[in-house]
Formats: sequence, C-alpha cells, structure tokens
Amino acid sequence: MRIFLSLFLLLASRYTSAQAPQLSSSDDAPVFRVSTQFVVLDALVENKKTGGLIGTLGSRDFQVFEDGIQQPVSYFSHDQLPLSVVFLLDLTDTVRPILKPLAEAAREILGHLKPQDETAIMVFSSRTELLQDFTTDRAIAAAAVEKASDMKSGDGTFIHEDMYEAVDQAMKSTVPGSRRVLIWLTDGTANLENSFTQKVIGKHAPAQLHTKEQATNELLHSAVVVSALIDRSAKTDALIAAADVNPFSFITGARIGDVKKYAEMTGGPVLNTSKKEVAARLASLIEQIRDRYTLGYKPTKSKPDGTFCKLQVELVPDFYKAHPDLKQSAVVVRTRRGYYR
Repeated sequence: MRIFLSLFLLLASRYTSAQAPQLSSSDDAPVFRVSTQFVVLDALVENKKTGGLIGTLGSRDFQVFEDGIQQPVSYFSHDQLPLSVVFLLDLTDTVRPILKPLAEAAREILGHLKPQDETAIMVFSSRTELLQDFTTDRAIAAAAVEKASDMKSGDGTFIHEDMYEAVDQAMKSTVPGSRRVLIWLTDGTANLENSFTQKVIGKHAPAQLHTKEQATNELLHSAVVVSALIDRSAKTDALIAAADVNPFSFITGARIGDVKKYAEMTGGPVLNTSKKEVAARLASLIEQIRDRYTLGYKPTKSKPDGTFCKLQVELVPDFYKAHPDLKQSAVVVRTRRGYYR
C-alpha cells in the first residue's frame, strides 16, 4: 500500500490536478480512482476523563463533516503511514537550564521510531536553524540533537517566524505519503514580534518577519500537525510571575500559549512535563501522534480555490450504543480545524 500511496498522498490538504488519484476503499486495500480533489486528515480519539486513547476503531466508527455537510469516508488507516518528524529545540535563555534533559529525551526517542520514519532536527529562538535535514539514520539525527544541546541564543522566541519556517521544512519530507509532524521542545513562552523587539531580542532574526497571519496561512495550507512538549524552568516561572506585576515583561519572554494555539489548529497533542519524566512524556507524545487515525474523502460540494473549509470529525451514534460505558461528552476527537481548497 505504501507504493500506491506514494503516487497520490503527500498528506497535503488537497489535490487540484484533474487527474489526481483517490482512494475508494475504507478497510480493504485501496483501489485507484480519478478525482479532482481528495482531502486527507488525521484524528486522535481520547477519553476526556482518563486521558487514555481509544483504539481499535474502524472507518465505520467515524463521520466527517465539511462545513457542516457529512462526507463519505473512502480511505481509512491506523498507524500504517510513516512519520516525518521535525524536532525543534528551544535555545532561549529560559530553556537553557532544561535543554539537556529535553535533548536527551529526544535522542532516546529516536531509537523507538520505526525504520521507515524520518526525522529532521532544528533549533529556534528568533528564527530557526536546520541542523539536520530529513534522515532515517538515527546516529546522524542523534548527533544533531547532541549539537543542539550545547547551543544557546541571546535572542527571544519569535514563534510566528519560527512556525512559518518550521512548516516550510516539514513540507520538504522525503518519504512519500508520510504524516508530517512538528514536535516543539520548549517552555512555551514567546515574545512580541515587531521592530522594537527585533532590535532588542531579535538580532539574528530575518530582516522581514513573517506575521501570525502568514504563519497560520502556511500551516493551514499544509497537512502538518503541530505538537509540543512543554517544560518550564525556574527562569520561566519567574518571568511568568513577573508578567502579573508588569504587563510589559512579555518583551523578555513571559507570553505563553502561542504554541498550544497552533497545535489546536491541527489537533496535535501538547503535554507538560518536568525534568524527571521528560523521556516518558515525550514517548507518550509520540504514541499519541502515531495513534492518530487517517481518514480521506472526496468533498461532495465543489468550492472555489482559496476557500477555507471547516472540518469536524465525530464518532457515529452507533459507537456509543455499542459502548454504553462511554458517553459522547466524555470522548474528544482531535483533528485539524479546516483546510484551504
């Protein structure tokens, strides 16, 4: 199936060629069809009360809505597609005390990836830097992570610029049909991005910064999933506490929540951690990424290019009838909010 997927599935949000192929089978082997558009999305299903993942689901357990209209699911898979993972390590001052444990966890998790999974290693502050392009060679990737653990930056975090550049890197994956994922290893803080902060804490940033709108647009035009492992150091806590007293302290790095908002756009997991459990929490994050279900459909209604289409994924009512111990309010289905045609 992987060979077939390489012909058509780059996990982008859509295909515009008049001869773009489409999968037409759900649980059986896919067969070749011709269509003008095919949408592919990932979904994570979890029990809200326990936080545990709900597995062993089939295509008939899902219903997909585009702009409120139910779509026929014609492709379904679970943990069959390889991963293209970009690890992004935060080099800013507040993360420096916890960078080594974050890097060690990243090196450890490389050994748990499947042979066909590929990884790229980046670092970030006011901009990103690619240390290792996509590779399936774990030793090369580990060496890049080790290098990152000894780096530091005097700049702040310009998350919108970083996100734009990271999505661009994720789209350069070399494994056909892979699921593209960004994993941010960070304390979750960010700075304002403007001409003033660029002079003070963005000396290595690009001359022309990408805006939040541009980064969001880049992300929603891709099928990249954003996720993050957040570990707050004592310096982080001090800056966040200072923000309660001085609203302008965000200039030095106390604004939080931006990475999480980007993750919510794509339905990606965000986990908090501490030094003692960072490796286990990163392993859990990878597990959640891998346990996402992949669904595909051909939209029933044609819309002009450039139209933003809202997505919603739910479990069918029959699922809850068959599992009376699970109420609909206790189940969360995480997926991307939408895509651009």
